[in-house]
Amino acid sequence: MLKKMKGFLVGILCCVMLTGCNDVIDLTEEQSTMIAEYAAGLLLKYDLNYEDRIAEGMQEAKTEEGSAETEEEAATEEETEEPEKGVSEKKPVEVEEVSVGTEHDIAKIVGIEGASITFKDYQVMDQYPTTDGDDESIYLEASNGYKLLVVRFNVTNTTEDVVDISLLDSSIDYRIVCNGSKAADPMLTILMDDLGTLETSVKPDEDQEAVLIFQISENIKDTLDTIELKVDYNDMENVIKIK
Repeated sequence: MLKKMKGFLVGILCCVMLTGCNDVIDLTEEQSTMIAEYAAGLLLKYDLNYEDRIAEGMQEAKTEEGSAETEEEAATEEETEEPEKGVSEKKPVEVEEVSVGTEHDIAKIVGIEGASITFKDYQVMDQYPTTDGDDESIYLEASNGYKLLVVRFNVTNTTEDVVDISLLDSSIDYRIVCNGSKAADPMLTILMDDLGTLETSVKPDEDQEAVLIFQISENIKDTLDTIELKVDYNDMENVIKIK
């Protein structure tokens, strides 16, 4: 193929250089250079082993640019596309409303009959219960920079029979709120009198004690203006005033 093209170019050059009957046209140096460059370009164009790197690079750039434009158009179409028929649109999640009550007897909140569990008092301390050095009983210590807020309750039998109280499996949640904004959940303990896991039997006219222990910042100890205990059970929130 290359040899045929060379012959074809030679014929063209002869036709250009000869016009009429044997009249010779003198070409300037610039015209000769142009013809030579054009001939070289044709030879390279039909040479299968030649790769035009410049043209190849421009093609890649256009392809990438076209792909980017296509992606942008597709994204725009997705944004403006209306939902298909039969496909429901996403609806905002509805937040269940929690009723608020003022019941202060936790036994009544949970539904325990024949007993009463009411707030007694609170203490702020470093350790609960307070023990002597030789006492090996279980106790809790506040972390560095914190204090223990111990809320105590009276557990009372209001009948003439023994009343069994079990709060271990009840889905009741406690949360302490200090100064209207600082909130904390009770600490998980293995104390026998922990109200969150209380399992006990109360004799007639007997009073027992139970506690909820919270850890609060040491800085807030002297600025406790208000303390509220929020008790959540069965989508009902009861607020017990501690201070």
